[in-house]
Amino acid sequence: MVRMDYVCKVGTPAGEVVEQTFSATDESALRTDLEQKGYYLFSVRRGLGLRELGLRTPKVATERLLIFAQELAALLKVRDKVKSGMALSEAFKAEGKLYPPILSASLIAGERGGNMESVLRRLVQYLRLTNALRKKAIAASVYPIMLFLMMGTLLAVMMLKVIPQFQQFYAGFDLDLPLITRVLMGVAVGLQHNVIFVVLALAAAFVAFRLWLRREGSAVIIDRLLLSVPYFGSLMRMYATSQLARTLSALLQGGLPLLNALEVAANSIGNRAMAAAVAGATHQIREGRSLTAALESTGMVDTLTLEMVKVGEQTGALGDMLNSVADFYDEEMETSMAKVLSLVEPVLLVFMAVIVAAMLLAFYLPLFEAISAVEQHTGM
Repeated sequence: MVRMDYVCKVGTPAGEVVEQTFSATDESALRTDLEQKGYYLFSVRRGLGLRELGLRTPKVATERLLIFAQELAALLKVRDKVKSGMALSEAFKAEGKLYPPILSASLIAGERGGNMESVLRRLVQYLRLTNALRKKAIAASVYPIMLFLMMGTLLAVMMLKVIPQFQQFYAGFDLDLPLITRVLMGVAVGLQHNVIFVVLALAAAFVAFRLWLRREGSAVIIDRLLLSVPYFGSLMRMYATSQLARTLSALLQGGLPLLNALEVAANSIGNRAMAAAVAGATHQIREGRSLTAALESTGMVDTLTLEMVKVGEQTGALGDMLNSVADFYDEEMETSMAKVLSLVEPVLLVFMAVIVAAMLLAFYLPLFEAISAVEQHTGM
């Protein structure tokens, strides 16, 4: 829907009277939006923006149109399947990996319990919370990644440009260079002369690693190793626990049986090692063991989570307890990420400074020694 600009004279929540331009679909929507924000509207008039003058016509971006067309086609397929007698949950499940497993599982719960609207509302809340958590994790990792890229770029420039120039300079002198200087020169010259082969080798190694990850069990091995990394491993464990608890809570509160809910929740965990462990716990649930005992046997779930799950099972409020677990770990992860980043940033900066200083020292030290020798020889 086309949005229009309105010039409004409003009273702010702070008690000031100001004139500002707001955008809304119509005047009624504008008034509602301003009231919700705590503004008091004195007067309003249409703005004369480029859109109103006919100089700018709003268009849908090609990428958004492509996504819309794909989603519409998928939904029309689902509609046709429902019309042919298939259940809504089965229709979405038949689309394969296009939709996450939690969607079809939630729809099954809604169909069984006859409370589809409330189940979908819980699903919306779940997706909103998990998406917000994912965005926070991505935002927190941007700066360290930028530092790593800067460090890699700096090393590449030093090895491919700076060091070869020093090598040409020292080639004209009969100097006994230190071992570290000779090693760096050899590596730099080798990289400069074989840069294409090095790039191809790195690309081949990357492709081989990706193919190895596709083998069954390979990703589990990598993720298990990542969980053992200091600091970062604990963050990954907290994130995986939050995913498990949040998904399981949403499905249980929607009315899905524990066994089915746990199977879907296992698939929602990003860490494959923990996902495999939780999936294995479903066999113990089938044998009649409690959720607490099944999760404890995996060795992947910490004591606090197990205690809260146990209380939830005993009180019949497992869904609420799992929600509390997810909320707790979301907050803990945010605090821990801030602590880790406060350590990572200075460590990376110091590491970059030490590397650059060591490389410069390795190449300037022989020069200083040569100058000193010349001065001594001249003085004699």
